[in-house]
Amino acid sequence: MALALAALSGLHSLWQLYLFYAIGRGLSMTAVSNVGFVVVSNWFIRRRATVVGIVAVAQRAGMAFLPVYVALVFSITGDWRNGWLALALVALLFGVIPPALFIRRRPEDIGLLPDGDPIPDSLDDLPLDVSEESFTLREAVHTRAYWLVGIAIGLLMLTGGSINFHQVPYLIDQGMGGTPAALVVTVFSLVGAFGGLLGGYLAVRMTTRRTMILSLVAMSFGPFLLAQTDTFAMAMVYAVFYGLFFGATVAMNQAIYADYFGRLSLGVIRGSFQPVQMVLNAAGPLLTGLWVDQSGSYTLPFFVFSGCLLLAAAALLFSPYPTKPATATGSSLASHD
Repeated sequence: MALALAALSGLHSLWQLYLFYAIGRGLSMTAVSNVGFVVVSNWFIRRRATVVGIVAVAQRAGMAFLPVYVALVFSITGDWRNGWLALALVALLFGVIPPALFIRRRPEDIGLLPDGDPIPDSLDDLPLDVSEESFTLREAVHTRAYWLVGIAIGLLMLTGGSINFHQVPYLIDQGMGGTPAALVVTVFSLVGAFGGLLGGYLAVRMTTRRTMILSLVAMSFGPFLLAQTDTFAMAMVYAVFYGLFFGATVAMNQAIYADYFGRLSLGVIRGSFQPVQMVLNAAGPLLTGLWVDQSGSYTLPFFVFSGCLLLAAAALLFSPYPTKPATATGSSLASHD
C-alpha cells in the first residue's frame, strides 16, 4: 500500500490513478484492515470486544486527521504530489515497520495465553475461554450463521460505503459549503471513534451479536436524519447520532467472526465471504450515483439504505452462535445464544 501511495505521487495518466488507487484501496480494505483485527482477535478472548473497540478508535481518528495532515503538507509545499508521498511515509512508518518488528500471530506461538492469563502448571487448569470452539472453513460454511453473518456485513458495507461516499455531495446540494460539509464528516469520524469504544463496552456485557443488532437498528435512523438535513445544525445532529452507532457497528463487525467461529481459522473464514462484501461496498456508491444522476434525488436511496440496515439486523437476529456437532458426521449444527 505504501508503494501504491508513492506511485500516486507520480501520476501522468488517468489509468495510473485508477490502477494505483484501486491497488491501495483494495489492500487497505482487505489485507491491511483484516489482518490487524484478526491479530487482535487471536490475542484476546474475554477482552476481545473492548480491544477491538480501542483499535477502531485509531481507524476513526485516522479518517479525521489524515485529510488535515495531507492538506497541511499541500499548503506548505504547494504540490499535491507531496500529499501522496506524505501518506506513503505514514503507511511505511506506522503500517509496515512496527508490525514487522513486534507482531506475532498468536500468544501461544511465544508461550503465552490470550488476555494475558498466566500459564498454569497443568493443562487441566487452563482458563475455559482459551479452549473456545474453533471452526474450520468447511465446518463454518455448513452453519446458518456463516451465511447470515456474511450477508449482514455485506449489507452494512453496501450502506456504509454509499452514505460515506455521498454525504458530502448531498450536504453541498442542500446548500452547505464545502468547509461546513467537511466539518460534518470530521465530527462524524471523531464521534465514530467513541462509538467503537461504546460498542466494545456493550459487547462485553451483552455479546457482540446483540450489540451489532442494537447498533444496526439505531443506524437505520441515520439515513432518515440525513434525508431531512437542510441546515448545518441538523447536519451535526446527524453526524453525532449516525457516527456513534456507525462506529460501534463497524468495530463489532471486526470481532463478530471470532465470536462465532473461534480463532484458529478466523482469517480464512472471514476472507472467504469478503469478495461478496467488497463487491457490495463498491457497487453501492456507483448505483447511488447513477440513480441520483437520473432522478436528481437522494430520497429513494436513503430509504433503501435504512431498509438494508434493518435487514442486516434481522439476519443477525436469526443467526445464533453455532455449536460444533458431537460427531464429524453430524448433518447439522445446534445453536446457542
